[in-house]
Amino acid sequence: MVDIKEATCLAGDVVGSFVPLIDVATTTIKKIIEICEAADYNQNICDVLTVRVKITGAALESLRRRKQKRKENDKVFHDAFHKFIYVLEEIKKFTTKISKIHGFKRYTTAISVKEKFIRLTDEYDKAMNDLHFTMAVANDEQRRIEKEALEEDIVEFEEYLKTMDKKVDNIDGKVDNILDGVQYIQNCINDKVVLHGAKKIDSIDLVSPPRPNPDDVRSGGSSNVVIRKIFKGQEVACKKISNTEEEMKSNPDVQKHLKILTILSDCNHILKFYGVSKIGIDSMMIFEWAGRGTLRELYEKKDINWHCKVRIALNICRGLVFLQQAEILHHDLKCENILMTHTLEPKIYKFDSARYDYGKTTSVGNKLDDTVRWLAPEKLSNANTRYTTQCEIFSFSMLLWELVFEKVPYKNMEKIEMIREHVIKGGREIIRFGKSTPEISKLQEGYRRIIYDSWKHNPHERLSFLKILDMLEELHSSISCMFDDDLPDLLPDKKLNLDGTKEDDLDDDLEIPDDVDPNISITLDEGVLAFRTGDHQKAWKCFEYHASNDNVTAKFWKGRYLWEGLHDDVKEREEGKALIKEAADRGNPDAQLRYAFILLKKLKQGDNQKIFMDYITKSAIEGENIAAQYHLGDIYYKGKCEIPENKSEGIKWLRKAALRNYSKAIKFLNELKIDIYGLENE
Repeated sequence: MVDIKEATCLAGDVVGSFVPLIDVATTTIKKIIEICEAADYNQNICDVLTVRVKITGAALESLRRRKQKRKENDKVFHDAFHKFIYVLEEIKKFTTKISKIHGFKRYTTAISVKEKFIRLTDEYDKAMNDLHFTMAVANDEQRRIEKEALEEDIVEFEEYLKTMDKKVDNIDGKVDNILDGVQYIQNCINDKVVLHGAKKIDSIDLVSPPRPNPDDVRSGGSSNVVIRKIFKGQEVACKKISNTEEEMKSNPDVQKHLKILTILSDCNHILKFYGVSKIGIDSMMIFEWAGRGTLRELYEKKDINWHCKVRIALNICRGLVFLQQAEILHHDLKCENILMTHTLEPKIYKFDSARYDYGKTTSVGNKLDDTVRWLAPEKLSNANTRYTTQCEIFSFSMLLWELVFEKVPYKNMEKIEMIREHVIKGGREIIRFGKSTPEISKLQEGYRRIIYDSWKHNPHERLSFLKILDMLEELHSSISCMFDDDLPDLLPDKKLNLDGTKEDDLDDDLEIPDDVDPNISITLDEGVLAFRTGDHQKAWKCFEYHASNDNVTAKFWKGRYLWEGLHDDVKEREEGKALIKEAADRGNPDAQLRYAFILLKKLKQGDNQKIFMDYITKSAIEGENIAAQYHLGDIYYKGKCEIPENKSEGIKWLRKAALRNYSKAIKFLNELKIDIYGLENE
């Protein structure tokens, strides 16, 4: 496949000047389909757009094969093809945002998503008409289906936004930095930069508990042991690790793992990691102490009351939503990998199998082991299938089943291969409750619904994590109303017949134009490259051409050239300012930042100060422009531009830019001796 940046500059025979454009469009369509198929949220909208682009993809392949000449104006067709590619790029950006938490939460209202969708589909139909791809233009029936899909997702989208605001553990906004932090860490590893992955704890500060307990030394799995110590008045778990001190300093993977454990510790529902130390000759990782051991160990010793089960499930889900916002998948969810504090608070731990680069998660391997009991059918069918959020949701449903019935799934199936075949064929565990009060029965029914809707065979039919969170919140609220302050024993002795049974249920018409001027085929990327190398005349021709086809990015660049006089030394043309503002109002983050700085010279006139802050803030938040984030941090920290000084707000924005490797922000924070990750108080 021809690279997108090179495709449209190629020239060839009669068909050659259009084949690269077809390649660009085909590549973008494939990417849109890939994004939509992996969507965690707004799946109806994504499905509608997938249908649209798939129809066009078939039309493009037909166009490529037939290679027939056109009688129409070649340049008109060529221009139309560029506009079509612009629309595809906008669809790709839109689906990327609305399909994941970190993207859609940048929309402040659901109506803005609706307006964007309608505008994109209208522009798409216009592009199809201009190219005479009439079979790809929506008819009345398709429009009706699209409207229904949109309205259904919009209702849920509004709930998502409310959930994000009220129910998700956002750690005062710090979760927004986690994703940037993970990417920053990965870049450091790739560039072979030493991370100094974890805080070093002096072994003198690790003291023995004043009152010894029988479980002061626990097995940590494999040959590892976990020792209870006291660190700064807090109980901590010292876990022996096989890596030497030198390996921890030099091994990039170890550094990355330790650093990410550190930044994840901000979440109350993830086991807190303090740093590394030594006890004797042994290297140790220092975690918070979970007095009751794993959730599996707890339910094997005690029955867990329904009120407590729902609260445990709710808090685990909160932790998983936190991880999802950071685009981290745990890969090994089960009660054995949840630790419990003395106050019965669950802590997600054991991130050995977790993956931090979203979209690059791989299989758990072809070797079948006990993990099969919690794995999704799509992973069991093909171990090389990418592990997705939907796989994680399936595993969480099995964890919920395990928690409620207090036993590992498929306990009576001894052979792992039998479990695999059973699940692949659509079989699941039995959900059958024993006798209980009417109030508890109602609660059980709600819990049953969550499990059923989360372990569905089709991944896209499973509940989202935010929906599960909302349903668990509702169940937890109903329990609080049910018992008020008179709660029953949370951990009664082991005697309940939870399911009332020991049985298992195994049933369960296109043409290509002739000669086209190859000079027209210069891409926007090449235009930007020409700008950077100082070839302003070539860049100007590129931006002027693409701007005439209503490309927003090109309009920004044309406006910048006119405002700064880069091609003819005539500066500050009003036409340039108008083009930059138009691009800014249409969502281009570079244009938003540039327009803000145009207003900076006349900040005291009218409402220019407010408008200036509005545009630079939009660029920083919606467009995630790192230069805007840096300047916003500088403004707040130093109280510039007649904005009141707000050091904490300034540091927040400086960290955002630094975590995305913006050198000025990194230097700024280093000079202030402020930790990039916000861990200086640890």
